Amino acid sequence: MAGQPQAPPLFGILLLAGLVIIGVGLKSTANIVGPVFLVLTLVITVSPLRRWLIRHSVPSALASILSLLAIYLLLIVILGSVVWSLYRLVATLPQYGAAFTRIFDSLAGVAERFGYGADQIRNLASSFQVSSLAGPAQSLLGALTGGASLLILIIAVVIFMAFDQAGMPERIAVIRETRPHIADGLLNFASRVRKYWIVTTVFGFVVAVLDVIALLVIGVPLALTWGVLAFVTNYIPNIGFVIGLIPPALIALLDGGVGSMIAVIVVYVVLNIVVQTIIQPRFTGDAVGISGTVAFISLIFWAYVLGGLGALLAIPATLFLKSTLVDNSVPASWVNALISAEPRADQPKTPRRRPGGGDDGGPKKGDDRGSSGSRRRRGPSPAPAGD
Repeated sequence: MAGQPQAPPLFGILLLAGLVIIGVGLKSTANIVGPVFLVLTLVITVSPLRRWLIRHSVPSALASILSLLAIYLLLIVILGSVVWSLYRLVATLPQYGAAFTRIFDSLAGVAERFGYGADQIRNLASSFQVSSLAGPAQSLLGALTGGASLLILIIAVVIFMAFDQAGMPERIAVIRETRPHIADGLLNFASRVRKYWIVTTVFGFVVAVLDVIALLVIGVPLALTWGVLAFVTNYIPNIGFVIGLIPPALIALLDGGVGSMIAVIVVYVVLNIVVQTIIQPRFTGDAVGISGTVAFISLIFWAYVLGGLGALLAIPATLFLKSTLVDNSVPASWVNALISAEPRADQPKTPRRRPGGGDDGGPKKGDDRGSSGSRRRRGPSPAPAGD
């Protein structure tokens, strides 16, 4: 569009190179960046609580302390739920060794009737124990419970951020004086990530309750454990429900047979399609603001860069980059059109040049005081021909 600043040459290559450099740096510091960014998003999510307390005459220091306790509660719910679910899974799987052996024998019998490699299946059964399935879960459980230094880092960062949020309005106002687009991007990120966490939490809880009810009806053991796991994996885009489905489906197969496993799979798929695919995006669409393809790619990218925590933070991290680097940048508007869920709605609003050099930050339309004042300050000058 005429009058808009143009992108520098090879802008796309420069942007891609910048993202690669950022990705390498983040991967080398993932143990610090991941937890700090998680805390940052939680502080942003809880910030309306502090503002509400201040409006109701609660002292600023007490409001910050209550916000701090709310953040700790969220961390306990998120991390504690994962640890508890993994602990129950690790403790339960070895009990189904005999059932797993029977399933392998059944498969061997079917393969023998059709003339396929029954011996190979039996050899696989003899070398594989169901308790080995708990190995990855036990490793992850040990990593979560053994990271004392990481836990101390999170606790300390939460304290500082919870009390520093009192000065954020003033900081944003200072940034707006020289970089209004950066200020708008930060506020846009805060609004979107807050809505994303709240809506995702609400729908994750709804899905988890429905999953627990269905699992109790089917008769799957540890129904509450799998409901908690479904609640946590709901934060992982695209493949979260699959991760939450595998353990209960496996336990249903070992405990109740193929029919129970199929019933669990059908329930999870139906709930995912109805609640998480059809209903939830209607509430999170304007909060997320990125296409489904970009959401899936961001899951892969952030999981690679930040590890397991990156899968949980994939959408918030992508929202941060989009809000601060793309949404309010005219040269990057073509990038926004490619990654945004609503390309036209997310186009950056740029100041429009007015005759005489004014923009949105200058005199308003119809206000002649600024322009006439400028003429008076310039002093006498020859009028253009024709005036």
